[in-house]
Amino acid sequence: MNDTVIKTIQLTKKYGNQTVVNKANLHVKQGRIYGLLGRNGAGKTTIMKMILGLTPITSGNVEVFGMNIIGKEKRIYPRIGAIIETPGFYPNLTGTENLEIFARLRGTAFPNAVKNALETVGLPYKDKKTFGKYSLGMKQRLGIANAILHDPELLILDEPTNGLDPIGIVEVREFIKKLSNEYGKTILISSHILPEISLLADDIGIIDKGVLLEESSMSELEKRNRKYISLQVSDIPKTTMILERQYHVTDYSVQDEQTIWIYDVDLNMGEINKTLIMQDITVISSGICNDTLEDYFKKITGGEGIA
Repeated sequence: MNDTVIKTIQLTKKYGNQTVVNKANLHVKQGRIYGLLGRNGAGKTTIMKMILGLTPITSGNVEVFGMNIIGKEKRIYPRIGAIIETPGFYPNLTGTENLEIFARLRGTAFPNAVKNALETVGLPYKDKKTFGKYSLGMKQRLGIANAILHDPELLILDEPTNGLDPIGIVEVREFIKKLSNEYGKTILISSHILPEISLLADDIGIIDKGVLLEESSMSELEKRNRKYISLQVSDIPKTTMILERQYHVTDYSVQDEQTIWIYDVDLNMGEINKTLIMQDITVISSGICNDTLEDYFKKITGGEGIA
């Protein structure tokens, strides 16, 4: 069974001569949180709008639930909940009253849909406070409650923590995790905040100037960017054999014809280097490295870091 919920194929958006999204191939897997990371203006929101049919696709295709969105809108979009840019509600009505209006407009079949959605995001049911008096965090939570009102399988959330204070960010992050872990929702989330994506996402896509530069699981990305010993030698096969047999080192990766990254940084490298030299292996260099996700982002985008 194919577990890819969203798949974009060479997805492109142009405004005149300006290419905003350039041949993006996105893969969002079922039951996971996919973080689309990039600076403001990188093309994140445009990709989400094309997936949701809110802006025309210049070229390429979008498949959701294994179906091309063109011609299948009525089958696909009722299964999706979304927040794109700022959620819009009536300021003089309470959260419950706002959601009751949207529930009637959407025609949700669940009798307790409003109450359940509010409880899921941690907002009170039948509260007296109007939306105009909500904090930013409460407004974002109500936006997500509206997005999950009809119990969708897929959520698409555009910068849901944008503008929140630290406490609000933590609250929103926790119930987004809850929606995935406890309710099994598939979530596509965009952000320009690297630390937030690293704490939230299972998978990550890095986009810069409209180009999707890389897709990776967060665990693989963290492994690739954790502290390690970079060992450059003249004979990789012989070195790995010595590391495994004599020093019982198994947590390493071969980077190229001369470089090994060893993730056990507590090893006595002086002793290991001496052993390698005695086995006629030239040690070109040896040292501890501590690349961060920020370093990695700078490296692959070829520019400045991200917030």
